[in-house]
Amino acid sequence: MSNSNNNLDQYIIQLVEDLRYSAQNLPDPNEVAEFDEESLPEELKMFADVERYLHGKAKKLAIVTGIETEKFPPVERLNDAHLSLLVNEMIRLLGAYGFYSGFPDKLPDEWKYRALRKKWDKEVVYAGGEGIVHFDFCSYEPDNCPFPQQYCGCKHFEGPDYLDDSDFSNNDLYGSEPF
Repeated sequence: MSNSNNNLDQYIIQLVEDLRYSAQNLPDPNEVAEFDEESLPEELKMFADVERYLHGKAKKLAIVTGIETEKFPPVERLNDAHLSLLVNEMIRLLGAYGFYSGFPDKLPDEWKYRALRKKWDKEVVYAGGEGIVHFDFCSYEPDNCPFPQQYCGCKHFEGPDYLDDSDFSNNDLYGSEPF
């Protein structure tokens, strides 16, 4: 094994440790979102995470997690094992923060990594609590899909046969009896 590969392996191990540390030491969502939960009326305190999401300050995901985007090596430097490990650890970290990343079925890790790394520079509101914020990487327009066409999850939603008005009737929605 070359010294360069060994150094990169060691770097990846340290990065994974940093990701896991962040996942195990979540910051106070009120501080991150610059939100004053204490000022909420008593009847809204049980919805603090929702209020924080709606009214909190968005910050780059890199700031929220404490892991700078630059710490993630360019995809070209990573082998398949690195990609698999980093994608799984990034998704686990995001899950700890209440963020869910949805990807098309069978999308290779290289593309997941690219999308996640790019997301690290985007602003998000860290709400904490029990809710989940979904990261969607698709605009649901196949012509603008960020992934290779064979993995486009929305291409089956288009076309004349997908849905038309005859697919639905009031009976489907409400049963055969009126209200």
